Amino acid sequence: MRHLLALALKYLLTATVMFAILPLFLRISSAELLWFSLWLTLVAYALGDLYVLPRLGNVSATIADFGLVFVATWIGVGAFYDGAGGAMINAAFFSALLAALGELLFHGYVLRFVIGQHGEEGVPLIGRQWQTEAAEEFDIRTARPDGREDERVDGEDRPKQEPPNPPIL
Repeated sequence: MRHLLALALKYLLTATVMFAILPLFLRISSAELLWFSLWLTLVAYALGDLYVLPRLGNVSATIADFGLVFVATWIGVGAFYDGAGGAMINAAFFSALLAALGELLFHGYVLRFVIGQHGEEGVPLIGRQWQTEAAEEFDIRTARPDGREDERVDGEDRPKQEPPNPPIL
């Protein structure tokens, strides 16, 4: 049931993108757009959302979906229409770009509700997670090279330092 809802949402996203972009560049019928959107949805869901997304993360799956939509639109639709090459490439690029923007949000939904791995350590939402180490803070004025700390004495002959003045502009 989770996959059916995700497929319906992805089909709605794909069909909306195709209906918004392709008629601007090509004379294509609504029935052809619906069939192309269905085919593209099934392939993109299987490859991008169920295979690439759990293994590589959101950004990699979005890039893969961009490439798939671009190539599928350029070759799949271009094979049936004898239009100018520039119009076909523009239609493929802009539809892939709009689909990739929608896929960024859709992948969060898939990770959280379909795959159920949102928040687990192995599946980040955006790429690989990089974490830096943090150390305990210590006062460098009292640290010694041998690792021991000096004890402060009130009668030390260290000059008191004033904080630096900011430059006046």
